[in-house]
Amino acid sequence: MSNKKNKVEAVNCPNCGYVLNLQYQFCPSCGQSTQKEEDVKSLVSHFLNDYFTFDSKIIRSIKPLIISPGMLTLEYLAGKRIQYIPPLRLFIFLSIIFFLLLEWFNSESGSRIEDELLDDTFWNTFFASWLPKLFFILLPIFALIVARLYKKQKRSLLPHFLFALHYHSTIFLIGILYILASWVFYSLNWIVVNQSILLVFAVYLLFNLGFAMKKVYQESFKKTLIKFILLMFSYQLILITLTLVLLIFTIV
Repeated sequence: MSNKKNKVEAVNCPNCGYVLNLQYQFCPSCGQSTQKEEDVKSLVSHFLNDYFTFDSKIIRSIKPLIISPGMLTLEYLAGKRIQYIPPLRLFIFLSIIFFLLLEWFNSESGSRIEDELLDDTFWNTFFASWLPKLFFILLPIFALIVARLYKKQKRSLLPHFLFALHYHSTIFLIGILYILASWVFYSLNWIVVNQSILLVFAVYLLFNLGFAMKKVYQESFKKTLIKFILLMFSYQLILITLTLVLLIFTIV
C-alpha cells in the first residue's frame, strides 16, 4: 500500500526529468521550482515571491556593509550563505548601479569640477571606459596585498578575496549614496556641504576597512593598525600609479 502511494506521489521534473516527490519545492537535480504556472495568478504569485526574496536579500546583504564591517565575510566563511547575495554578484550589482548613476549625474550636471581641469571628452572617456576596468584590476591586487599581510595565518586566497569583494562593494555602496546626496546639494548649489560630505564618506571608508580587518582576522589593535597603514600605503600607491598610466594613455 505504501509503495503504491509513493509511486502516485512521484512526478518527473519537466526541465530535466528527475523523479520528484510532491513535497519538493525545487528539483534537487536542476534547481527549477516545482510550482506550476497554470494561470495568471500563479505566474504573478511566483514572480512576487522571487522578487521579494531577492529584495530581502539585498537589504540583508547591504545593511552589514555599513553597520557591521567584516560580518558578511565571516558569515560566508561560516557557511551561512543562503540569506545573502553571493559576494561576486553583490560586487557586480553595486558596481553597475554606481557607474550608471555616475554617468547619469555627469550628464545631468552641466558644468562639473572636472571641466575646470581638463576637457569634457577626456573625463567622459576616463569615467565611462577606464574607471570600471580599473576597479576590476584593483580588486585582486587588494586581495593579494591582504594575503601577504596575513600570510602567517596560513589561509587560502579565498578569505582574502571575499574580504576584498565585500570592502569594494562597500566602496561602491558609499559611492552610490554620495552621488545621490551630491545631486541634491549640487542642485541647491551647496558646494561646501557637498565637499564636506565627500570628506566624511572618505573617512568612514577608512574606519570601515580598519574595523573589518579587526573583525575578520582577529588580531590585536596594534597589529591591525600597522597592517592597515601598510595596506593603505601599498594600495594607494598602486592606485595612483595605475590611474596615472591610464590618464596618460587616455590623453595620448
